[in-house]
Amino acid sequence: MNLTKYVYVCFLFVLLFSSCKKDDEGVPEIIETEPKPTAAFTFALVNQNDPFTYKFDNKATNYKETRWSFGDDSTSSTVAPTHTFLNTGTFVVKMIALNGDGYWAQREETIRISAANLIKVNTKTVGSGKLNLSFETPMAVSKTEWKDGYNNNSPVLSSEKTIDLEFEPGAFKEVQLKLTTSKGSEAALNLFVSELGLIKDVTTFENSFSVSHENSGGPDAGEGSKKMIDGDITTKLFVGGVNGNMKWTFTFDAPQIVNGYSMTSGNDAPDRDPKRWIVEGSIDGDTWVKIDERSEEFWESRRLSRTFLFTNKVPYNYYRFSMLELNGGSNFQMSEVRILEIPQ
Repeated sequence: MNLTKYVYVCFLFVLLFSSCKKDDEGVPEIIETEPKPTAAFTFALVNQNDPFTYKFDNKATNYKETRWSFGDDSTSSTVAPTHTFLNTGTFVVKMIALNGDGYWAQREETIRISAANLIKVNTKTVGSGKLNLSFETPMAVSKTEWKDGYNNNSPVLSSEKTIDLEFEPGAFKEVQLKLTTSKGSEAALNLFVSELGLIKDVTTFENSFSVSHENSGGPDAGEGSKKMIDGDITTKLFVGGVNGNMKWTFTFDAPQIVNGYSMTSGNDAPDRDPKRWIVEGSIDGDTWVKIDERSEEFWESRRLSRTFLFTNKVPYNYYRFSMLELNGGSNFQMSEVRILEIPQ
């Protein structure tokens, strides 16, 4: 090898070696200075008289910072916070633990606060057409409100622990009991009552609802079948050309005792109202027992709710309503149906 070629080869070798070394030096080496964090926590009520305030015990390790969110738009960076929820509901509480290297871990726990578990309402008949309501609760209550209806702007009937209600024959009332603690936390219980006591509305309670004839737009349409059980009498189900063949069925996950129901007429055309029908119950969906029958029925006005009571002490899984005759036309409409368990 001559001298020129030797020098050239050496130069390439040096250049290649220098490039590799430079690239190696350009890659930063990651050195973990802290162990990775873990996230864990426990929680408990601070006081049994206050079911809304919880103390959270931090069980995380290897952290320098914690971040909390309580599922009600509230947050905290305290290591072991105490938090008061202002309403009943289901809250997913999240804690994030971070170390100094930027590594993090997360833990979630669910807290459920139910008004039905906090408040027991007692009823007592105190005369013809009169009912007394009272309540028991472990909560330390600073404010009591019995309201005429379920809305925030419903008028307050009483602020006492008990209340007496008067009823017209066969009438029902929607009453809300709202209790407030000294910290401003609220628990509200919606009640459906008659002179006989508390009524259980099972229209949408753990069941499925189906109809024999559906609106052409489907169950979610503006006049689809879901509108008949949405709790709003300003909406309705409309189905054309059914004559006396309209049926609907409630199928419950567990058997229920139904001994009453209400129907609300549609907003127009009285000839679309049902005139004659039967109600049947079934345990297996195959064998049906007639439990109520009506004929020559008539709604005197539009969006009028009528309640029908009957005797039934058998819990059925299936309840089927069959409209056998309409009030003159072939098209069917109804604003609302509610099925009820009434004290017997």
